[in-house]
Formats: sequence, structure tokens, C-alpha cells
Amino acid sequence: MILPQNPALKTRYNLRVAQNPDNRPRIVLGVAGGSGSGKSWLAKAVVNAFPEQTTVICHDWYYRHNGDLNEAQALKLNFDHPRSLDTALMCRQLDQLNAGKPIDAPIYDYATHSRLKETRRVEPRPLVILDGILVLTEKALRDRMTVSVFIETPDDIRLMRRVRRDCNERRVALDETLRLYEEFVRPMHRRFVEPSSHHATWIWSQLEDKTFPSLLITDLKRRLADKVPA
Repeated sequence: MILPQNPALKTRYNLRVAQNPDNRPRIVLGVAGGSGSGKSWLAKAVVNAFPEQTTVICHDWYYRHNGDLNEAQALKLNFDHPRSLDTALMCRQLDQLNAGKPIDAPIYDYATHSRLKETRRVEPRPLVILDGILVLTEKALRDRMTVSVFIETPDDIRLMRRVRRDCNERRVALDETLRLYEEFVRPMHRRFVEPSSHHATWIWSQLEDKTFPSLLITDLKRRLADKVPA
């Protein structure tokens, strides 16, 4: 089910997106939802619609440094709790982008549980996407968003997607994937992720509504065109 708060989503537009000479962000889109809900897919669809105008910032780039932990301590790391993330740094860097300045975003290495010395350069663009399970949990991030989407996907579908991703792409053992889901992912989803949906501009029921991505892109196109500097 979609809960649109903007009636413009019901109208299709055929507008040329205006150019922004200094590329300072005019729209900040938050994309939230549980692990395996389809956040990256939706962000990629938006990027494909506005390839020269969009940049993506992932909340999980900002995991705190845990490189000093021993193996037993590392097994207890809860990556689904808000305290695991340096959201303050993400907010400062988002403010830099909003000021038209590039940022050097952190890179987190899951193999060593550490933040690397290397960084990733991110340039300001008219449309910035904030991608993460907890981006709507944090008021400081919500206050910086123009609009936001919470993707609603059934638990069993999300678990299947996570198992497929972890086992096939990340080479994580099935037992470890299920342990993490049982101990951290599921309880944190109930405690933090799911309740944050009421902050979203739109709630997208992914399996039921196949039209939402195109309607979102139409709305973003209108917003970009409406925010042309005088």
C-alpha cells in the first residue's frame, strides 16, 4: 500500500529537468526499509532516471571503527543498532554536499571490522539519495530530507533475499547469515526499522504495487524542475 502525502504523484509530467550550474543539492531523498527490502534497487532506478544529477550516500559507509575487537567481541557486533553508525559524521558530510562541496566519505571493511584510511570522493549533485535501514530512525537525517520512502516487504521475502545475497555474493556461510538474522536483524527491525516507517513521505508495498517507482521518478522530476534557482 502507498500512503502518498503529495497529490502530485497521481499526475504524470513531461518536464525537462533544468540544469543546476553549481550542482548544489536541491532534493534529498531518504530510502529506508528492512534488510533485503529493495532499497538499493530503488536507488539504482532513480540514478538511472537522472544519471548526471544524482549521487547516493549509504548509511552503512559510516559504521564505527571496530578493528581493535577480538574474534569473540566481533561476533557480538550489532550492525542493525543505531549506535553502530556514526550518523553525526554523515550529517556533517551531507551539510558539506548541501553547501556545494565534495566530501571524502568513509569506507568500512567488513573483513577487518575497521574503517579504512582510504576514502571515496562524492561530488554534490542536485539529487542526493540517503540509503539505509535506519535513515528514518535518525531525526538529524530526517530533518535534512526533502522526501522519503519506506519500502514495505514481507519478512520471508527479505530473509530469502538476504540469504541469497550473503551466500552467493558475500560468501557468508548460511549458518552465520541465519545467526545474524535471528540475533540482530529481526529484533532490530522490530525495534527500530519498522517503527520508523511512520516518518516516511510514502510507504511502498513493493510486492503489491509495481507502479510506484515510475510515479516517484515523475515526482522527483517535477521537484527538480520546480526548484530552479531564480
